Amino acid sequence: MPTYEMLWDCQYCGTDKNLGLSHRFCPNCGAPQDPNSRYYPSDDEKIEVKDHQYVGVDVTCHNCGTLNSAAVEFCGNCGAPQTDAAEAKLLDPEYRAAHDRFESSGSRDVVKEQFDSEMERVGVKKADKPKGQGGFLNPVTIALIIGALVVVGLIFAFTRTQESQVVVVDHLWERSVDVEEFQSFRTTSWRDSRPSGINVSIVPGSCERVQRDTRRVPDGQTCRTVRQDNGDGTFSEREECTTNYREEAIYDDRCEWRGERWENVTVQGSEVAGNLSVSPFFPTLDLECEGQQLVGCQRIAGQSERYLVIFRGTETDSVY
Repeated sequence: MPTYEMLWDCQYCGTDKNLGLSHRFCPNCGAPQDPNSRYYPSDDEKIEVKDHQYVGVDVTCHNCGTLNSAAVEFCGNCGAPQTDAAEAKLLDPEYRAAHDRFESSGSRDVVKEQFDSEMERVGVKKADKPKGQGGFLNPVTIALIIGALVVVGLIFAFTRTQESQVVVVDHLWERSVDVEEFQSFRTTSWRDSRPSGINVSIVPGSCERVQRDTRRVPDGQTCRTVRQDNGDGTFSEREECTTNYREEAIYDDRCEWRGERWENVTVQGSEVAGNLSVSPFFPTLDLECEGQQLVGCQRIAGQSERYLVIFRGTETDSVY
């Protein structure tokens, strides 16, 4: 992974494009390098660092403000220990397409940046918003807020409780019997998804090749170059690639099947209802050849029942 020099401009004499690693002091006036003034060069300006030994992000002496390497234990200017020294701030990474070129990230006005940052801190100036962000909520956010309010309202409406005196005014009951009939059937499904039943087989000549699903298939790569501030006056470049995918159809045989099986049917008289004037009972049905596995025969598959108590408020006419 190649390493290159960052650039910085002297804030005292105006000398620009000093090298971040090689020029720890301005070659024109001797002023110390301010790490906050570093910026990325363009591809035409970058200078590669040979055999670079990275030891960490530079630190600034808390006592005299001198920039020091992360490898030193004591400041090279005043001798103060560097245990509490602040690390240099890193620039955000920059990206470009694999065949494009980087431009310079631009000379920095450190004094103005510090002034703007302080104004934002004390609330005099608002931070700049990224392009495309307005001062109003977008429609999706508004819809989510409205939806949340509706849900909260429904939860409150259906879960709130209150005390009320009531009396029982009626009892209702319902009972039913579920009936199945043994029937011939024809249905379609995939060849490997045989339907349940007896004597199930594929209708000859009924299968056809159709799309069943899709799958993601690798289809090349998209690459970009990233340059990242190392924090010691240099930056590194690397290539990042992501795999592209395309959708590919998956085909299979869809066939028609035939056979016999038990199917739910509606039988007259299979449901009964009443109140306390009649004791609850299940209906008695006259089923065809009950339980035999012959086409047209029927069987009881289950029973269900429901009971309802009706209350009326003593102080209001509300019914529960």
